[in-house]
Amino acid sequence: MLNLAKGGRLVTNREREESLELRQIDCFLAVATDLHFGKAAERLSVAQSSVSETIRALEHEVGGPLFVRTSRRVQLTPLGEKLRRGVEPATLVLRATLEDCRKIALGQSNRVRVGFVGGGLYDLTLPFVSHLRSKFQIDVDWVELSLLDQFEAVAEGKVDAAFCRLPLSHDGLVQCAVMFENKRKLVVSTNHRLASRDLVDPEELALETLPTLPENHQLGPWAAFHLPDHTPSGRSIARGPVVETVREMLAVVKSGEVVALMSAMAERYYSDPGIKYIDIDVPPVGTALVRRRADRRRVILDLEECSREVAAEHRPTSKA
Repeated sequence: MLNLAKGGRLVTNREREESLELRQIDCFLAVATDLHFGKAAERLSVAQSSVSETIRALEHEVGGPLFVRTSRRVQLTPLGEKLRRGVEPATLVLRATLEDCRKIALGQSNRVRVGFVGGGLYDLTLPFVSHLRSKFQIDVDWVELSLLDQFEAVAEGKVDAAFCRLPLSHDGLVQCAVMFENKRKLVVSTNHRLASRDLVDPEELALETLPTLPENHQLGPWAAFHLPDHTPSGRSIARGPVVETVREMLAVVKSGEVVALMSAMAERYYSDPGIKYIDIDVPPVGTALVRRRADRRRVILDLEECSREVAAEHRPTSKA
């Protein structure tokens, strides 16, 4: 049976089923990401009942439950986890490839959306942009990300790739060459008890409070590195106000509520007369390009190659 689509084109039932299946996959991935039907509905701009109906239809299609639903939480079943691992990378790459083709058809320049956090690449920003444009004929649309979504934005296709502070903390992503490593400093308010120090023992953090990130099941290793809950010897560190961005973190530091660990380079990019950066004996932090594991488009491979070449030529030392 044929149906008349908008514009007079005849659409077969088969085509309608394929269109529905794609919407089902989008809905499934939204719920799998948020683990919350209401949040998934907001993300998709549809009613929550529509999300529930779509998931039930998809579960009927695959022959089993994809989620365990209780009044308190939503979890993927083993079947749901298998479906997510199989369809998410392919769906994102498909959409990105279609967008690339649309740009080519419209005669638009080759552009990529690259995310960054805080100061991004710092002094390597201009060399990276210049090399990317001159050798690969690619322009960049920069997208500022928060501490919370720096990995999620890549995984969900909001950006093509991102320069993130390591360690990498998200399934389905891979890091490319480390652009640079930078020592970390303790950031305190100018009237803080440690403000007169030149070097701080990390055991001092047991007497301090660090900011808190909103709960996110994908950020565990990253949060443990940047916002540790214990000192190297195992002493507990208190948790303070919730923050999502670098500037929010610095605001609560300046108020005296917390101290924070940040890249030493941030001192030049986020200088403020109300805060002080102090050396502290903790491991340095690396910055690397992060991309989706399954995304092997030519433009992404060029982006990766460019990052390697710029890192090799301009990488600062860990003491920079």
